[in-house]
Amino acid sequence: MKRFVPILLVLVSVACSCSAGDGVQRLPDLPEPISSPYVTVLNGELTLFGGHTDGFVLSPSAWYLKNGTWREVPMKYPHDHAFWTELPDGRIMLGGGSEGSFGIGQSWGVEVYDPATHSFSAIGIMNHKRAGASALAFPDGRVLISGNWYAPDAMEMYEPGKGFSFVKEVAAQRNIPFILASEENNAIIFSGLDNYGKPSDGTVDRLYGEAFHVPLLDEWEAWGTRWGPLSIDKYSYLVLARHRESGEWRILKIAGEQFSLLETEVPLPKGSKAGSYVWNQLVVDRSHRSAYTVGTDSEGNVCIACICYDPVFDGGKAKVTFREIAGPFPMTDAFTLLPDGTVILPGGSNPAGGDIPGRDYFTARCEVWAIHTQDAARASSGWLWAIVAGVLLLITAFFLFRRKRADAVPEPYDAEVPPEPQLMERLAQIMEEEQLYKQPDLRVADIASRLATNRTYVSAFMKSLSGESFSRLVNGYRVRHAQRLMRERPDMTVTEIAEESGFSSRSSFYRNFKDITGITPAEWKKNPGEKSSGQHAFSV
Repeated sequence: MKRFVPILLVLVSVACSCSAGDGVQRLPDLPEPISSPYVTVLNGELTLFGGHTDGFVLSPSAWYLKNGTWREVPMKYPHDHAFWTELPDGRIMLGGGSEGSFGIGQSWGVEVYDPATHSFSAIGIMNHKRAGASALAFPDGRVLISGNWYAPDAMEMYEPGKGFSFVKEVAAQRNIPFILASEENNAIIFSGLDNYGKPSDGTVDRLYGEAFHVPLLDEWEAWGTRWGPLSIDKYSYLVLARHRESGEWRILKIAGEQFSLLETEVPLPKGSKAGSYVWNQLVVDRSHRSAYTVGTDSEGNVCIACICYDPVFDGGKAKVTFREIAGPFPMTDAFTLLPDGTVILPGGSNPAGGDIPGRDYFTARCEVWAIHTQDAARASSGWLWAIVAGVLLLITAFFLFRRKRADAVPEPYDAEVPPEPQLMERLAQIMEEEQLYKQPDLRVADIASRLATNRTYVSAFMKSLSGESFSRLVNGYRVRHAQRLMRERPDMTVTEIAEESGFSSRSSFYRNFKDITGITPAEWKKNPGEKSSGQHAFSV
């Protein structure tokens, strides 16, 4: 019942906010109009790279949102229609893109962004001039690059300390391909479009090995950008797809080198009353076992679909819920997710209008929108939700009153609680041996329950031992575990390390790691033996 109270508070908060904005919030506008930026969350900061501004002019800046203000970071090179990928140490590699404004030409330059210092550093030029490329970072720091626009394609590899080198020719020319790890140290490459924007066939390249053909890709065109996480499991992914004849939208499931259509209870919506939707990207949220995609029609109306894929692992069908929101919103081909499932739509272009969805690439927009997807299945009737909110408030007040009374009267001390030295030993055991800190929502009450005593006693006891709060002490264990993973498992990404260590999000990991050790994870990883260990343990 105790876990039910915060859930009620969240529901009430969402219900009340919907009466004003229907779960849609406008964040601070960008300082300049930007279309086709690459967007992510780094160190808890919403961050945008590149794209182009009004008049289809290249944008040479990155931006990050801090304390309600957008802050500019000059890039070494402009990157519009370029590639970006997250490196194992949490930095971002960006490369290539249009050589000039209006999406013309290709470029060579590659640079790396460090979110800890908000700075770029150039790392050289590619073997090929490229625009419309994609990249995949391997755990050892190598980066595979492929794809091009109005120029020949080929595979090349970046190796730390060695630079870029040609790998091999591709069996099919591609634009913005999907490059997915299919097994350890190997990858597959495929796309729905060739390097001139024409439909491609079902040829799939391998990094190591011969190309092969997937008949399903002759019928279904892999769609969207490779700008967000797609992995649902190790070497398993979801990719947006469009039927080449009917225009129907589905989800491809790729497991290693096996391609199939994801079975869903209902299809993705085809469109609104104003016309058909164009679904531009799919992003996987592994922590909630869901994937999201955003569609826009010719008048700028938006539809956000949530695909809960968890039932598929038990032989069932994925559940699809969606929200349709009246615009006009900008047309955008990039979005990102916050840890709570909120979709962020940054910048974009004006809808072209007309019967066929399209974009006016010569106009760019400044708006940044946050849309709360937990409202996807909610009825749109405001009066109904006002009643629901009132009922929830009464229930919440009741449980809060009971909780306050319980907290005000200390629970009786259990005579069977072991003496202090044994309690210390038991605390150390459940934290270190049982790794209870891996639970993202761990509470004092959970510790007290395991020790058969009350939470007030445990909280005071832990404070007297370490001089620190419960949350900081638990995060100390999590940081120590993350340090061990970084030493022993250099192949793990920052996101995987954060999840494995018990942090609720990557931003929480970054924040607590720096708070406890005084440095960022990337800085610690460079010299782990010379940095603070961040260890917090009980003396026994």
